[in-house]
Amino acid sequence: METGANVFDYIFNPRAVAIIGASPFDLATQTHMKTKMKEHLYLVNPKYTELLGKKCYPSILDVEAEIDYAIIGVSAAYLPQVMEQCILKGVKVAQIFTAGFSETGLPERIRQEEELKKLAKGKIRLIGPNCFGVYCPRSGLSIVPEAPTEEGHIGVVAQSGSFAESFSYFANTKNLRFSKVISYGNAADLDGADFLEYLADDEDTKLIAFYIEGTKNGSRLKAALTRAAAKKPVIAIKGGMTVQGMRAAASHTAALAGSPDIWRAVFRQSGALQVENFDEMVGALMAFDTSPLPSGRAMALITNSGGFSVIQTDMCLKADIDVPRFSPETVEALRTLVPAAGTNISNPLDAWPIYYNVGPTGNIADIIRIVGADRGIHTLVFQFDQFRYLRRILGQGIDDHMKRLIELMVEGCEQVRQKEHKPVMVTVSLDPYLEDEEDRHYNLLLKKTFTERGFPVYATLDATVKAVANLCRYSERRNRVQRASPIS
Repeated sequence: METGANVFDYIFNPRAVAIIGASPFDLATQTHMKTKMKEHLYLVNPKYTELLGKKCYPSILDVEAEIDYAIIGVSAAYLPQVMEQCILKGVKVAQIFTAGFSETGLPERIRQEEELKKLAKGKIRLIGPNCFGVYCPRSGLSIVPEAPTEEGHIGVVAQSGSFAESFSYFANTKNLRFSKVISYGNAADLDGADFLEYLADDEDTKLIAFYIEGTKNGSRLKAALTRAAAKKPVIAIKGGMTVQGMRAAASHTAALAGSPDIWRAVFRQSGALQVENFDEMVGALMAFDTSPLPSGRAMALITNSGGFSVIQTDMCLKADIDVPRFSPETVEALRTLVPAAGTNISNPLDAWPIYYNVGPTGNIADIIRIVGADRGIHTLVFQFDQFRYLRRILGQGIDDHMKRLIELMVEGCEQVRQKEHKPVMVTVSLDPYLEDEEDRHYNLLLKKTFTERGFPVYATLDATVKAVANLCRYSERRNRVQRASPIS
């Protein structure tokens, strides 16, 4: 069995893959029959001679090809026999989907996992048990059929299978694309530190998301986190930051949780950016994947409600985001475009009258450009939720107006991003329970247009502000590190 860095070639770029326990209802089989891996896929199950039009073998030992990577989904009772066959076949890596081991807390199941480790040691590398395995668009390995086939630059290391699966499933709606996603479960062999070390050096990965419930080697994990965070942003979640959460983590992946204060210190000292939940992590990834880092915490908000702008300002300040006054030059330029009645030239800017103008001048693109050029502003947030009002006023002529308005919004934001080199975030209210199909249509059209042009789009301003705050946190931390580093 080859060791060292070669193991990751077998994991992420296997020459051939076997699914042991394949069936018509098996997620791994369904998924890989739809990817480029299909041509290098071997199905194993003595119950079938053919599955989904592909030959099925009674045993891994009957497969003619050399197998680098095996996905195993058999009951725990048959696992030792299957593992012995994989070793005899010369399989390099076994990803064990099968659950029911140390995470149960039962002594006999813990003992079974230890026996599995002894069986594999020096002969085959293990991912799992109790995990979904690997999603790598370049090779065709995947976790769910809905995962995009396009490659990206985000790497994910997750102890939880559902966490990794959620990234794969929701990638399309969030416009996220990944280099590698790993679910490693109970970590009987390869664990989070191993994959963090690999992604730290992986040229295809520019940004790392890390979810952990616990570790058996805290010092090694901290070293791996520190090394990765020194090279690229690492956004981390610790599952189990309460007494009840720690209990749930122990029963989920047999994790040794540790106290919340210890984990906060680990993330802070290593340079990883800790977030509180999955939604905040997704929002941060969207921002980091598409935006330059801000040079400060001053944010401009272009919105369409004077009343809500008061609440919105409070929201920003609670997140340590400043909402400063515009410069006199910016105010003067805006006064020539924004009608005085019903609005106020301030930050947040209530720009509702401008949405009725889709002419060549004095439109929303001009407003966005003026605000984004203010030297005292470091990040621009554009929020829009006024389609229903425009429909009431414009009536039958709404469609052409909306499409032109959307183009102007995007045009203005692109100018700020390209000329001013500032982060531009977008909030488009997308209520999942909205029953007004016409309003929903235009909101989705706006969201889709912005995402296709490479902007992060959020469904709520709260999510947008958290993403801005995380960009600022990371930017400040990186600046401190750079200032502390000796000049070579």
